[in-house]
Amino acid sequence: MKRRSALRALLFTTGFMIPACTQTQNSTQNQVSSSQTQATATKNSGAVEVTLVAYGVAKALYSKMIPAFQQEWKAKTGQDVKFKESYGGSGAQTRAILGGLQADILAQNLQSNLDPLVEKGFVSKDWNQRLPNQASPASSVMVIVTRPKNPKQIQNWSDLARDGVSVVAINPQTGGNARWGIIAGYGSILKSQGEQAAQDYLKGFVKNIKTLVSNGREATDTFVKNKIGDTLVTFENEIIFANNVIPEDYPYIVPASNIQVDFPVTVVDKIVDKRGTREVAEAFTKFLFSPKGQEIYAQLGYRPIEQKAYQQQAKLYKPVKTLYKIADFGGWKPVDQKLFADGALFDSAQAAARTQ
Repeated sequence: MKRRSALRALLFTTGFMIPACTQTQNSTQNQVSSSQTQATATKNSGAVEVTLVAYGVAKALYSKMIPAFQQEWKAKTGQDVKFKESYGGSGAQTRAILGGLQADILAQNLQSNLDPLVEKGFVSKDWNQRLPNQASPASSVMVIVTRPKNPKQIQNWSDLARDGVSVVAINPQTGGNARWGIIAGYGSILKSQGEQAAQDYLKGFVKNIKTLVSNGREATDTFVKNKIGDTLVTFENEIIFANNVIPEDYPYIVPASNIQVDFPVTVVDKIVDKRGTREVAEAFTKFLFSPKGQEIYAQLGYRPIEQKAYQQQAKLYKPVKTLYKIADFGGWKPVDQKLFADGALFDSAQAAARTQ
């Protein structure tokens, strides 16, 4: 009896202690097993779902790009890819991801909108080295769109600061399109006429703002469909696209002194690793640089980095005499601090406009 009791006690003690000693190890193994099971189940189910988050005017582009990728991936792997899509102001999209939006892929129109995601560990520090051309598959320039027949005779950046001209503008706190448009005009005058002339231009431009909207697509709709304002500053690709779908052709000027607009893309590392979607998400970003992806960029009015695709649509692009890059102004960090931070030049110009 004593031996049975001792044995029962030993078994009870051993059974109680083993899980306690291996709890951490089992937890780690379970997490790995769960991740592997999820990935296997997804592949075996014949479908995987990814979420694409992008700047507002990119919707037209990805309505063409996504089906082309789905077809290629299906032919290559036999797997269906479903996309959830979110479009909005580029700055707002970055904040949404930081706030919990589960984005597998991020398409931006402003490199500095990636910085907060890198700082918070959502995106790897080497994101712009993982793909060609610093992860930007295509570029654009900024254009000045006018009313038919250009009744205000707007020809260049300086005309946007003239008395009697009303501008539909995008809020630089929410839209990358706005920051590109402002630095295009401000920077061109800065390079040709100096700091004081550039600040005077900015004050005049801000004073002429008729309405301030949140993103590029909203700006185009406000100007074209609602017929507000005399002029609009936007991406060249956006107005090429708009003129393809709206019967009335809107003239636009590509100022000879301009800036190269980049459109970086990346997977959101923290999310694709958690969801097991890295393989397909990375394949999609690489597809943007493929001959088919480059062809689609060109068809939608972007300037692709591949010369063959560029030449196929060369008639769409108006020439630029002097093309600056953001690096010519020190990069986005000093530009943001000088122009767009709280109390910086844009805020000062708004305060001045309110007192007039």
